[in-house]
Amino acid sequence: PIYFRNEPVGCTATIIYSIYKEKGFKVPPQIAGLLCSAILSDTLMFRSPTCTMLDRAAAEALSAIAGIDCQSFGIEIFTAGSNLKDKTPEEIFYQDYKKFIAEGDICFGVGQISSMDADELREIKERLIPFMVSECGRHGVSRVYFMLTDIMEQSTELLFYGEGSEEMAVNAFKIEPKDGTIYLKGVVSRKKQLIPPLMEAAQMIGSDYV
Repeated sequence: PIYFRNEPVGCTATIIYSIYKEKGFKVPPQIAGLLCSAILSDTLMFRSPTCTMLDRAAAEALSAIAGIDCQSFGIEIFTAGSNLKDKTPEEIFYQDYKKFIAEGDICFGVGQISSMDADELREIKERLIPFMVSECGRHGVSRVYFMLTDIMEQSTELLFYGEGSEEMAVNAFKIEPKDGTIYLKGVVSRKKQLIPPLMEAAQMIGSDYV
């Protein structure tokens, strides 16, 4: 049998830190910094609904070992990670992209960028929309979505393209699009907040969108 460890936390690094403590091993400062970085990234600086008290406690303990401040270090991480001026629309789109297949053979892709800079998100939006038009239909994907996630506002502007993509999003969130996008207040997690409603909407609609 394959041994694995599964815990309802926001980041695998939290589990790794737990194992260090269970084994009585000291975490070296450099490793502590890496683990803390992972937690801050995965939990959007504790703003994601996937974040737990265990994640927060682990990050604070690890930051103390590494000699860093969670808040300022987190800002540095996301500022560096969202510096996309030199990247092509394709690189941005596929930087964090996942493909999903719903009931009725509905295949859709969802990309996401998280930033602390609203102006940067607006610039990315203008660059991505034409690319999404050309990308839809490739790799068997009939509709594409992209999450422009504002970390500070804890919100997402959802871009969409492809036959049935708008209808599926409207059915999922019960929000009408404005200027071709859907504004989702409080939605920052693709895994927990976006995919489940989209999957449910696809299952309800079924073959009507195929």
